[in-house]
Amino acid sequence: MSNRPNLARGLLIGATAGIAATLVMDQFQKFATAGQRAIEKQKKLAEGESKWAIAHERVAQEQQEQHQEDSTEKVARHISEAVGTRLPDDQKRHAGQAVHYAFGTLMGAVYGVAAELAPEVTTGGGTAFGTLLFLGADEVAVPAFKLSPPPNMTPAGAHLQHWAAHVVYGGTLELTRNLLRRLA
Repeated sequence: MSNRPNLARGLLIGATAGIAATLVMDQFQKFATAGQRAIEKQKKLAEGESKWAIAHERVAQEQQEQHQEDSTEKVARHISEAVGTRLPDDQKRHAGQAVHYAFGTLMGAVYGVAAELAPEVTTGGGTAFGTLLFLGADEVAVPAFKLSPPPNMTPAGAHLQHWAAHVVYGGTLELTRNLLRRLA
């Protein structure tokens, strides 16, 4: 393996690492959300709420979430409308996931090329990149494009959870990129 910068290698390895990092980030978000819900349920039980009331609230919350588009679903809907079709409601979740994975793959490719040109990009084992991605995408671009509420309308816990997910993304991205680069 050559240590000289190779943009094609960086692009290919970065994109591949981006897919893996997005998958790990997705799983982290699912576990974090499930953990947060379990904590909230235990708190309510400790405060004396009945299991029936908690279950009823959970069903109502799930129904509300089903009708609420997340930012990736909004992007998928906008893309669909731009090409002259309507995205059916039952396909929004999958289309949103496709947007999320496409973005994660693209950011992985950008990271891979940048790491080839300036190894300092890998500072913190990719976690600095994950943090910058969180700040640039979640905190600035997504609200600026009205794909989410403004940051001041989002609970602090949600910001922390999304930041942690991006740190996981960045760490996984660098770990995978480094491993694939060594194997190349």
